[in-house]
Amino acid sequence: DMLAMKKTSQYSGEVLVNGHARDPVLFRRIAAYVGQEDHMPAYWKVREALEFNATLKWQHNATGSSRKNVGDFIDNLLEAFGLSSVADTYIGGAQVRGISGGQRRRVTLARGVAAQAS
Repeated sequence: DMLAMKKTSQYSGEVLVNGHARDPVLFRRIAAYVGQEDHMPAYWKVREALEFNATLKWQHNATGSSRKNVGDFIDNLLEAFGLSSVADTYIGGAQVRGISGGQRRRVTLARGVAAQAS
């Protein structure tokens, strides 16, 4: 939280980004904050979770070719985050068996990437 500038408590030392003093404006452009836990519907499948975020971002351009591009983008995210093998598995929750905790965390990160993509 301190590194992402989400807390304003006193601290000592300096924070460097790529060897340079952290510029708050630039830092927000090159870094994204993803909370520790993301609340997702238990009956969502991994692919659906990523599609949800990507579609919200790209909905203004809903041609057939852009839908294919979104599908290709989702496939790339699944591969990059090591989630291809669980793409059609439920996220899960208290009442529904689903993916592991580590996989949930990677889905959260992938959703963040999908939401920021342009």
